[in-house]
Amino acid sequence: MAIRQQLLAQIDRGLLPPGKKLPGERQLAETFSTTRVTLREALAVLEAEGRIYRRERRGWFVAPTPCAYDPSQLVDWQQCFAQHGGQFSWVTQKTPMASAAVSDQMQLPPFAQVFEGEGLIQIAQLPVGFVRTFLHSDHYPRIWQTGEQATLLNTPADADVDWSSSWEALDSDRAAVLEVPAGTPVLKVVREWNIQHGGALRTVRLDQEWWRQHAVALCGHSAR
Repeated sequence: MAIRQQLLAQIDRGLLPPGKKLPGERQLAETFSTTRVTLREALAVLEAEGRIYRRERRGWFVAPTPCAYDPSQLVDWQQCFAQHGGQFSWVTQKTPMASAAVSDQMQLPPFAQVFEGEGLIQIAQLPVGFVRTFLHSDHYPRIWQTGEQATLLNTPADADVDWSSSWEALDSDRAAVLEVPAGTPVLKVVREWNIQHGGALRTVRLDQEWWRQHAVALCGHSAR
């Protein structure tokens, strides 16, 4: 914690500005007269607090100011992060048979298909967010087949959103996409877009999002 405090003091005073690369772990361990194991524990705490981030094979960097992100708003990922130099791109677009969990969530009949897409948000060429979205085929009839780009703007205008956030340790697949070691803690956001259908709520879109700790600061209403 003493190492964390000293590094944090230099960051807060601007001696280590956003984007600045920290010295190598060996040099930092020597500077603080400690072992690399202890040093890595201090760096992991700062990473979990969103004050620094790592790039595979490139080292540790001071994190920029996080992007304000309101999951309750009907905006496109590309639009939301473009002002921060962010770019969004689809990694996969497919139409598989819905899993049991997704079928329950979206009130789908057995063996029904669902439109599923996975995308990546990058800022300054650094992967900061990985998203997975499930779209109800009754309400998105042309997605994928015609090459249409699915965005939040395709969501019905009368849809209400319910969202929640939690911390999660990344599995190896998502860790590889975000270029961090497996087990790295990330912020997970889940959004359910619901409409009135037959006198009950139907989930027409389900978003699952995994964010590096330094990337976003959540704001808005309807949060759990």
